[in-house]
Amino acid sequence: MVKQYDHRKIEKKWQKVWEIKKTYKVLDPSTSSGRVKKKKFYSLIEFPYPSGDGLHVGHIRSNTAMDIISRKRRMEGYNVLYPIGWDAFGLPTENYAIKTGKKPSVVTKKNTDVFRKQLKEIGFSFDWSREINTTDPKYYKWTQWIFLQLFKNGLAYKAKSFINWCPSCKIGLANEEAVGGVCERCGNITEKREKEQWMLAITKYAERLDKDLDLVDYPERVKSQQRNWIGKSEGSEIEFKIKCNPSQTLPEGEGEMPKFFTTSPELWRALQDKVLDMRKNPTNGEKAMWDLLRRNNPSLDLPKGEVKNSKGFHFRRQHIIDRFIVDFVCIEKKLVIEVDGDIHDYKKLEDEERTGVLNQIGFEVIRFTNEEVIKNPKNVLEKIILKLNNVSSKAFSFGEGLGGVDMEDLEGIKVFTTRPDTIFGVTYVVLAPEHDVITNLQLQIMNWEEVEDYIKKVKKETEQERTKEDKEKTGIELKGIKAINPANNEEISVWIADYVLPHYGTGAVMAVPQHDARDREFSEKYNLPIIDRPLVDAQEITKKVGGKIVTKFKLRDWVFSRQRYWGEPIPIINCEKCGFVPVKEKDLPIKLPEVKNYKPTDNGESPLASISKWVNIKCPKCKGLAKRETDTMPNWAGSSWYYLAYTTQGISNFQFLISNKNIKNKTRKNIDYWTPVDWYNGGMEHTTLHLLYSRFWHKFLYDLKLVPTAEPYKKRTSHGMILGEGGVKMSKSIGNVINPDSIVKTYGADTLRIYEMFMGPFEESVAWSTESIIGSRRFIEKVWRIGEKIITNYELRITNEKNKIKNSNNSFVRQDIAAEKSSDSQSFNISKILHKTIKKVSEDIENMRFNTAISSMMILATEMEKEQSRTLDLQKSPTLNLEDFKKFLQILSPFAPHVTEELYNQLPITNYELKNKKENNSSIHFSKWPKWDENLVKDQEIKIAVQINGKVRTEILIQTDENEEKVKKIALTNEVVLKYIQNEKPKRIIYVKNRVINILI
Repeated sequence: MVKQYDHRKIEKKWQKVWEIKKTYKVLDPSTSSGRVKKKKFYSLIEFPYPSGDGLHVGHIRSNTAMDIISRKRRMEGYNVLYPIGWDAFGLPTENYAIKTGKKPSVVTKKNTDVFRKQLKEIGFSFDWSREINTTDPKYYKWTQWIFLQLFKNGLAYKAKSFINWCPSCKIGLANEEAVGGVCERCGNITEKREKEQWMLAITKYAERLDKDLDLVDYPERVKSQQRNWIGKSEGSEIEFKIKCNPSQTLPEGEGEMPKFFTTSPELWRALQDKVLDMRKNPTNGEKAMWDLLRRNNPSLDLPKGEVKNSKGFHFRRQHIIDRFIVDFVCIEKKLVIEVDGDIHDYKKLEDEERTGVLNQIGFEVIRFTNEEVIKNPKNVLEKIILKLNNVSSKAFSFGEGLGGVDMEDLEGIKVFTTRPDTIFGVTYVVLAPEHDVITNLQLQIMNWEEVEDYIKKVKKETEQERTKEDKEKTGIELKGIKAINPANNEEISVWIADYVLPHYGTGAVMAVPQHDARDREFSEKYNLPIIDRPLVDAQEITKKVGGKIVTKFKLRDWVFSRQRYWGEPIPIINCEKCGFVPVKEKDLPIKLPEVKNYKPTDNGESPLASISKWVNIKCPKCKGLAKRETDTMPNWAGSSWYYLAYTTQGISNFQFLISNKNIKNKTRKNIDYWTPVDWYNGGMEHTTLHLLYSRFWHKFLYDLKLVPTAEPYKKRTSHGMILGEGGVKMSKSIGNVINPDSIVKTYGADTLRIYEMFMGPFEESVAWSTESIIGSRRFIEKVWRIGEKIITNYELRITNEKNKIKNSNNSFVRQDIAAEKSSDSQSFNISKILHKTIKKVSEDIENMRFNTAISSMMILATEMEKEQSRTLDLQKSPTLNLEDFKKFLQILSPFAPHVTEELYNQLPITNYELKNKKENNSSIHFSKWPKWDENLVKDQEIKIAVQINGKVRTEILIQTDENEEKVKKIALTNEVVLKYIQNEKPKRIIYVKNRVINILI
């Protein structure tokens, strides 16, 4: 046997053997040779996105963990499925295509080839016969097929939704591409833009997605993240009426302002639409007048309007009064300014009638022509200020005999609260900046420009940024608007704030700062009242104020459209006559066409929209002219069902069929056998959306009777990140990303695997240290030395014996080995440590405590080497026997598969057992997982701490499981204890079995 451990030679050798023999290929029950009697175990990792940079050490951590578990399960007799594939649709590849012009398909193939090579060099026990790629048309045929079923069942629809829009790139961006309102591609400021998108109605499954978390084995933090995202809340929906108050800046004695200036809410709403359109398309004269009024803010104290004065009179533009839309109005001074174009030369009678009505209501009217405003703005401003000086200050009332409408006729603000019992403590109402009420009341909001600026600012923030706990909350009052508390009819202010989201509850909350920390923080910042009022019965008060008990979910429907090229085409045809028509299933997959330019169109549509030959098509229903959908699916689509694709060898053999007769279908047999996934591990960053989306799709398929379980994964675990040197996040921009290739080349794959599992607790983030890798390498070298000595020792002893005995044959060797296996009296101590290690490693693997499992094996290896060094005489039997070393290799093999396979196959004991058919596979990875001896894991004597009044003073030796009275006696007669208690009788003695005894004096 070679003395030096050569990782390159050994690892290359066994990787080749495993590939040729298809060692890890697993049989399906649907195949003729697949009548599997073994119990199945489905082990799953999140399939990687094949980036151009290749694997990084973060991938290795998750893969190695599940590889360890998969290898242990095989040795325990399970039929193990541990598959691999590529989640290959994604932005980086598309961005690279835009930058270089290279086809995404070509780039993806190159990247997956690199990933595949790297994964094989690290020795993962994947079943490569099941390799999948989400960009393979044979794969995304079924992604499109699932979408069609969602569409046919009313769960896929098109609706308007806000997206992050980059005006420079002319493209919609995901939230993670627009952090801080900045485009990841070009660095320019993004904006929110409303666009029609495909949506999936995941909200219809909200209750089940929440409730069924009780059925699965997920860490509490994962369940908590899922439930927080779903956001189930039970509470009350209560309406707060709206009241339009007088202007906040109205001088004393100027009279009460009208609540509302139209004859009916219906007319007001109709006029409002026109108002918004007029504001978007002003005449040149109106534009000049608005600029004049806003810039100078006319004041009686500054008759020439030479300086901007924030305390001057406030004008509104395109404002509704009665049945008219006036150009500009100062509510405080009841002055209307009209800017007339040439058309008004033909509308003099109408203008006179309009002026008469406005005068009757109490408004003065002053008119200017377009030309006058544009050419002589200074004269116009002086006339306005003069009019403000001379306008009547007489108070007036509005509405009597004129059909005035109170704001009570308009819809109020519906709030959702889980604490209706606190309603008497409400001091203000807060709306999401996107709330419809704000737009509806735009003309009544006195500080509209300020409100509008705030809304624009909030639009640049992502939802995650708005709701961060440590973020300082901001908001702005809607001046001129009040809400009426339905419980006591008190008027309270109305605010908008960034921390209120439009889709959660009703997008409006009642603020009770006395009972809510967030409301208190906001109140203290903006000097809002905090009152302490008694609590009331929640159900009674809800009923009394006309509210209703409801269940709400924070979860929104899934925005499923992307205006990009590199994604699955959505299999829908848009016909002007028939509407949205699904592609016929026989025509799937709808393949991505070749394009010359991967950039989106100027209006932000997918590059597919510019390929008229592909887009224009006949409607499957009416055969008329129609167009293909040009949006593509998000990268979440392919990853929402990939675990099902793995259940059949080769994606070409996969198929779904909706039919009760489907029971004999090969795919269905395989799905029924392998589903659900027994253990799924992935990053914490995917425990929310990816996990939620795949659970949603699975439940939908379950409702169609296509899968046998309501949940896709029995168990889900997560790992911490690997950080760069010094604990900073790995990043290409910093240049601290670690590629495993150099590590494998220098130290070996087994060393890398051991190091990644030994770095620290698996579920926690840990910092990479290249210097520390050497410790893992030395451990493997130590194992090699032990094995080399054992094997060489046996070979030399057998050779010596053969030289002494004539006509020797194999029977001597077998007797010799058998004798060595049984004569363990000299290695009792090693056997005890070994069996304790077997127990610990077995349990630690199940609990993903890989670092402590490795630590215990390192201790065992050190003790074995010490024991081995005591016997140098080749004529004597070694104290470290083959059987013990074999068991050590077996528990180490999931962590370091190459070196253990090499040593195991060189052990004489392995060859002997194979010849006697005790084991039917030469691979250590299909040998039986060793069991520990309960008698050997128990310590005969153990040390326990002795405390006096809670402080450790000494230790005593006791027999394991000694009775309590005997332990007390040993402790009380200990010399150190006697010095402390000095013949004083203890008040109490507390004994924790086999751990500690505490004497209280």
